[in-house]
Amino acid sequence: MRARYQLLAFDSTHAAMAAERALKTRLPVTVMPTLRQITAACGISLRIEDRDGPALDEALQDGLVPPGVYRRYRVEDGVAALWNDETRKVEKRDGGGN
Repeated sequence: MRARYQLLAFDSTHAAMAAERALKTRLPVTVMPTLRQITAACGISLRIEDRDGPALDEALQDGLVPPGVYRRYRVEDGVAALWNDETRKVEKRDGGGN
């Protein structure tokens, strides 16, 4: 079985911690190190299990996390792909030559 989850990456630790506080009121969130293949991000990211994706969508649409402070990825077997919230599709794989 493939490991799949959502990941929010941030440019600052402050933004990541504020997002974690806001999101954990609505869904389970895990703080984790940012994957090495994700560039231009601070050292921590937020992991959201795929089964909680709809709750994440709703929380982001409700503005719990400002749109400009995060990048959303779908991670499958350790490979991150940039996610576009508007089109609800993967845009591109990020870093690592993937």
